[in-house]
Amino acid sequence: MLGVMATLAASGATAQTARLAVLADSVSAGVPFEVAVTVTHGLGRQVTFPEVPPGAPEAGTLVFGDAEAINVRRLPPVERGGVRVDSAVYRAVVFAADSARVGPLSIRVTAPTDTVLAQTGSVLVPVRSVLTGETAPYEPAPIGEAEAFPSATPLWIGLGMLALLVLGGIGWALAKALRTPDERAVVLPYPAALARLDTLDREAPAEGAPAEAIEAHVVAVRDTLRAYLSGRLGVPAREATTREIADRLDGDARVPPEAAEAVRKALQPTDLVAFARVRPGPEPVARLRAATRRAIDAVEGAVRAQGETRGTGDGAPSPATASPPMPHPPSPSS
Repeated sequence: MLGVMATLAASGATAQTARLAVLADSVSAGVPFEVAVTVTHGLGRQVTFPEVPPGAPEAGTLVFGDAEAINVRRLPPVERGGVRVDSAVYRAVVFAADSARVGPLSIRVTAPTDTVLAQTGSVLVPVRSVLTGETAPYEPAPIGEAEAFPSATPLWIGLGMLALLVLGGIGWALAKALRTPDERAVVLPYPAALARLDTLDREAPAEGAPAEAIEAHVVAVRDTLRAYLSGRLGVPAREATTREIADRLDGDARVPPEAAEAVRKALQPTDLVAFARVRPGPEPVARLRAATRRAIDAVEGAVRAQGETRGTGDGAPSPATASPPMPHPPSPSS
């Protein structure tokens, strides 16, 4: 670490010089890594490094390039002659596929007479693919003694019962196909999403819950929003990243900027929980569910407003497929 800081501070100019270095040859998506930042300047100046927003993930993140900072550690300054070196180490994560650009980062340098912003450069690092799961080698079971062939009678009885089940299933499918559209149950994206959030509100993890339970709950909240966007807007949200979903909504004329921003704010914290091992408490998780509910309401309201403007005969959803009026259940955090 000290060797990297000394290399970054090699220039001895009295004017401020900001440098950035990634303390790894390559990084993995969602796995934290360290970024060293130094500012070389003359004496009598105060250096202020950007802080990582405190609190739960939904409070916001410090972003520089493709990296999102999780925390920062300020190192003691070093003075050499008439030059002082201030340094800090950021712990960050990226969610890119092949490569990620880390930086630039702006640092405030305050002198007795003025204040300037020193900007670092940026570094392009490769992103490795990480495979998780059971890695123990497979060992086949020992071969036992051969057993005698059983009687074929149970097999024929089972096949007969299977044939009866198949015929019954075909008859049920034909009866269902002959029903009128009004008799068929239609699951609409908006009420389905609200019902799922209501269930998650009742099943929220309590204080001191295991980390696995918190992660599973947050992933369920994230999947609820993704399933709604997929069913309501036709966005391939189930297999896309948060950034790809945000870019898709920004280019969708049906979604206003405020609704797209609400979706982005609801999805970004779930990435930190799913990939960076951040474990919020019950209150931040409740606020995350409330943010997800607001994002769904914002998108649904915008889509319905556009449908009412165009009229039922000009591309608006028909009464058979339109979602019911939006209820406004109380937020868990209120």
